[in-house]
Amino acid sequence: MADGTELRLSDRNSGDGWMSAQLDPVASGAAGCHIQFSAGSPLVAAMVAGVASDDPSGRVSAADSLVTLTLSGEVDWTVVSAVWRAAKALWEVVPYDEGAGFAVDLDEL
Repeated sequence: MADGTELRLSDRNSGDGWMSAQLDPVASGAAGCHIQFSAGSPLVAAMVAGVASDDPSGRVSAADSLVTLTLSGEVDWTVVSAVWRAAKALWEVVPYDEGAGFAVDLDEL
């Protein structure tokens, strides 16, 4: 990544409208995160519809894709931060957390 965070990609999988992989830092033994990209499916549309009315920016209702990060164990937050910065550089993104909703601020990482 541009900030020098080197990531190892493993356990790649894909299906109709989605792909996923495990991202781990090369330099440390900590876990990174599982990442999944989903687009153009009824599930994505249902997930967007389920939270769009709570989005203060109003941008979520136009979303047609979803990037899901699953964290478990001792997470190396540099990985999560690197993924967040990369997503922001590529797309107009709206962060959402199951616990914090749209109040999550990934820029604090």
